[in-house]
Amino acid sequence: MKKLILSIVLSAFCGFASAADTALVRMKTKDGKISEKTLQLEDIDNFQRARIAAGDIPADIDFVEVFPSFAKAKAGDDGYYVMPDGMYGKLSKREKDGAYSMRHMPLALSGMKKGDTAFAAIVKGMRFECNAIITLKKGEYAMSYRFNLKNDKPYEDIIIDFYPLNGKDANYSGMGRLYRKWQLDRGYVKPLKERAENNDVLAYAAEAPEVRIRQGWKPVPTPVETQTLENEPKMKVAMTFDRVSELLDEFKAQGVDKAQICLVGWNIRGHDGRWPTMYPVEPALGGEEKLRALIKKAKEQGINIVCHTNSGDAYHISPDWSESILAKNPDGTPQKNTTWSGGRMFNLCYKEYYDKFLFRDYPKLKEIGFHGIHYIDVLSTVTPTVCYDKVHPLNRKEAAEYATKHLKYAADLMGGAASEGGFDHVASALDYGLYITFKLFAKRPPMIDGYIPIWHIVYNGIIMSNAGTATVNYTIKDKASQMKVVEFATRPSFYIYSAFCDTGRGNWMGTNDLVCTTDADLKKTVSEIKKGRDLLKEMGYLQYEFLDNHEEIAPDVFKSEFSDGSVIVSNYSGKPYEYDSQTISPMSCKLFKPSFWDTIFNWL
Repeated sequence: MKKLILSIVLSAFCGFASAADTALVRMKTKDGKISEKTLQLEDIDNFQRARIAAGDIPADIDFVEVFPSFAKAKAGDDGYYVMPDGMYGKLSKREKDGAYSMRHMPLALSGMKKGDTAFAAIVKGMRFECNAIITLKKGEYAMSYRFNLKNDKPYEDIIIDFYPLNGKDANYSGMGRLYRKWQLDRGYVKPLKERAENNDVLAYAAEAPEVRIRQGWKPVPTPVETQTLENEPKMKVAMTFDRVSELLDEFKAQGVDKAQICLVGWNIRGHDGRWPTMYPVEPALGGEEKLRALIKKAKEQGINIVCHTNSGDAYHISPDWSESILAKNPDGTPQKNTTWSGGRMFNLCYKEYYDKFLFRDYPKLKEIGFHGIHYIDVLSTVTPTVCYDKVHPLNRKEAAEYATKHLKYAADLMGGAASEGGFDHVASALDYGLYITFKLFAKRPPMIDGYIPIWHIVYNGIIMSNAGTATVNYTIKDKASQMKVVEFATRPSFYIYSAFCDTGRGNWMGTNDLVCTTDADLKKTVSEIKKGRDLLKEMGYLQYEFLDNHEEIAPDVFKSEFSDGSVIVSNYSGKPYEYDSQTISPMSCKLFKPSFWDTIFNWL
């Protein structure tokens, strides 16, 4: 009977999947030889599995590609494809053939909708080596998965599970709900509502805007790549601990009763000054005595205060510098990265940080008095750092486990943990993501038609977040950026002195900034932060609710539906839109709270 039901379900999944589905598996070895075979997909309850055993992959492998037989569509079909970073493209006819490849996948999720059916793919084995790829060639779209293994011996089987989606689930919201259910059912994550019941830090944050303050930094781009105590550039002091104290006074004056402050650059020589060394507290900002006084004052005022740390970067000027702690390339050389305030940055092995620095340095953060959602930079905005050092090797899965350990230890001490983005290999330990995407309004590649909140459908109600780099300091940004904060029901996030780069890569959060250079600046900055607090008074309850459905209900008009029955209609069009007997003006959002009976229905 079970097989009969499964057969009916898969048959209903018309052009996308059937019980006889296969995948073409192509392997290329390092000498350039290519072999192909047809893989019969396994039927497992409500999905089909493509599995390639680790033992069946040659030792001299370059890459493995998987081409599902059903993951295809014709140009001009009604539908779209969804990539792991929220980028999507319509199955439209385009002027040229092309491809879009997602090498670093924030989610292990992708999918395609065609007509009334869809499928969602979840990469469950070797996900960190996987590229999700969409191609258009000779009028046909095809989704495939490439596992880059040139330097990495497979440490587990390659597994991709394909789920058929029909009816109301055959869309990107259905893909997100399915992935969320998978994460919840296996116990990998828990709803924020459940975690906040006995955690004052999380309950507070759901009502408090995030306020990051970059206090000091050395020039970016740096004039000195390899810094020493003799040639170290001078640090710019933007906001001392005393000045932050004055900010607290203005909070009280303007009625900002709740906010979480995160101090950035409080550590020796400021932001990205000498990692992995963080102590002593930077003297030019007032030193440890002034920092302790600031924290005491914040607590008395009911303001949570935390700090920014880093467990993945290392600079030559650090007293802790040693090539032995660095992540290594396959040839044994240290992994160089970009340049920042501290000069040339090198990747630090996550295991080495865990073994040598985490338990040495973090207890003092708690002893100094920090309390709130502690922030560790970078961990959730990049693929886990692989390390080929012979003494402390880490594959990417192991690196993800160590990154999670860093965050969990910080949460144990301070109450919660945050990082820079939304890469979900650390989702089990993440309480807040500073910005989920850099691509909210970025120029679209030829194969991409827009951005959809697939991450928010999965994780709203589980992980608090800010929608993207464009929505940091949203109250002083353009109207569309302001609306995204409401449309996705994200947590208002502010960054004082976010624009600190002089030239070069530029300021990725925008050049329209909040500063406290003069008293007038400070008052203006607090007035913007108050808008974030006021927004949370109105709709902060949605921090605890799932974003169950998101769709375009008219040209440039989007509807966000939440698990408690709340609805947000966002009108990006140039004319008014009528919804539920109310008018939503152009370039505005409106929240429709659930009625009493809606609340009872959802509770039941």
